[in-house]
Amino acid sequence: MTISMQNLLGKKEFWIFLFAIGWVLFNWPLIELADGYVLLGMPAILIYVLSIWFILILALYLFDRGNYD
Repeated sequence: MTISMQNLLGKKEFWIFLFAIGWVLFNWPLIELADGYVLLGMPAILIYVLSIWFILILALYLFDRGNYD
């Protein structure tokens, strides 16, 4: 059984998985790891939240743009 990338991206379970990953990455224990540190003169928690936010938006854009056939 071969699963193509197009079939995978169209499944609801895949989108639910992306949502769950985003939920876990923005949850308290992982955000708490960056609390109190400073990187490049900025709080590490700000860098963590912005980078996860950017990665999730980029992933959603790349995965969604192929679904308009």
